[in-house]
Amino acid sequence: MMQAPIEELRAFVEKNRHEMLLFWENLVNMQAGSHEIEKINRIIDFLKKHFEAEGIDCRLVDSKGSANVLVAELNKDVPGKPLLLAGHCDTVFPSGSYPEDPFHIKDGFAYGPGVVDMKNGIAQIFYLLVALKHFGYKDRPVKAVIVGDEEISHAAGIADKILLQEAEGSLCCFNMESGRMDNCLTVGRKGGMDCHITVHGVAAHAGNDYLKGRNAIIEMSHKLPLLQDLTLYDEGLTVSVGVIRGGMVSNAVPDICYAELDVRYKKLEHMEYIQQKIREVCAKTYIEGTTTEVEFVAPMPAFEETEDNHKLLDYINSIAVKCGYPASEPIYVGGMSDASYFGSLGIPTVCSMGGQGSGAHTKQECASVESFFHRWIIAAACIMELQDYTEKFA
Repeated sequence: MMQAPIEELRAFVEKNRHEMLLFWENLVNMQAGSHEIEKINRIIDFLKKHFEAEGIDCRLVDSKGSANVLVAELNKDVPGKPLLLAGHCDTVFPSGSYPEDPFHIKDGFAYGPGVVDMKNGIAQIFYLLVALKHFGYKDRPVKAVIVGDEEISHAAGIADKILLQEAEGSLCCFNMESGRMDNCLTVGRKGGMDCHITVHGVAAHAGNDYLKGRNAIIEMSHKLPLLQDLTLYDEGLTVSVGVIRGGMVSNAVPDICYAELDVRYKKLEHMEYIQQKIREVCAKTYIEGTTTEVEFVAPMPAFEETEDNHKLLDYINSIAVKCGYPASEPIYVGGMSDASYFGSLGIPTVCSMGGQGSGAHTKQECASVESFFHRWIIAAACIMELQDYTEKFA
């Protein structure tokens, strides 16, 4: 079994440093928000072309509504459970939100849309497979799955189902999401979804036909406190009413009211539980003649914090220290990521393994250039010595 040639990995970085930065720059400069399918597919095609030029097997999977999912595989004919690398190439910012070619480096930090969330992780994934092939790694399969609609929780297509299918049977997963400046690695995240509720009433003139009206706003007002009261804060389950719209003018009984709720949970079991409770609240009618519709948008399972995730982190830390870098503390966060899908399959997963940065989802987004390289070295060494993980940690 291969031992990680740490000094040779450092030499690989030094030799290819400019090329790796240029690859990262190209990805950032290809601006593409989650809804811009053609522009995201341009990035996917760019990655596929470069993977295949390095002799790495690739295939595209139709997400049926969003960008294609790219699956790149090294050693796919080698027996054993694959190591899974995961990431997304979309950003919260649509193209044109920044000037052309926005990537730039200042005082050791790179700037641009998605520079940390998560174009640097995508560049790292590419060079991980390139380097593993260069160093003759043959111990087990390595599979990379890259999607284009993570920032909208895969609401437009079936990328979430593809992630589950491709991840099935993996040994463990490194989700190369944006790294944190505090050097913590993520071992758990809340799951969540949007809930859209629409109450239909009966419109009427507020003066002449008051009694004929069925006020949708008042019907909704009966439900909203009950919905927010479904929160079980100590268990990590929250329901927050974030948006409400209803009526057109003050002199008409409103026939429609619309609300959006943010729902988050720490436990896998809470996803179905809260959906059922919301349906029960909305099924009760307070004003005869009104009806209520409920839609759950892009529900994402919780990435539960498990002992196996902590063991995987222990292994990563053992390699990081061996490489001369500080160990990372575990952290649980409220924000969601695709790590949730891998965790829901029982796959040991650590998230936030990409280069470190801050300001994700803002125009101040930046990433530490040096962390791009040292996090890459850690990940490469971890893959090369996975046999140690299976023997001592798994």
